[in-house]
Amino acid sequence: MYKDKEKQKEATAERVRRYRNKQKGVTSEGVTQQGVTYPAILRALVDPIKRQKLEKIYQSLKEFKQAENVYYGCGKDSVPFDVVGDLLEVTK
Repeated sequence: MYKDKEKQKEATAERVRRYRNKQKGVTSEGVTQQGVTYPAILRALVDPIKRQKLEKIYQSLKEFKQAENVYYGCGKDSVPFDVVGDLLEVTK
């Protein structure tokens, strides 16, 4: 406790500022310091229902030789299905 009320206010304001700065996350290309975001394909690989669907889609595309022409997802996180097939094989 401070005898001078003004110094107490300054110390409280500084403590609040430090606390708020710790709470801010710095976002850079999908990654934050407080948590990591993953592309949708990684979530689909660990979900049993989505994984089964991915396996069926991959097999069908592979039969028609189109796995490299069709992508899972959109934007920078899109993955060609021939890579999805490799990921499915690796994570069995």
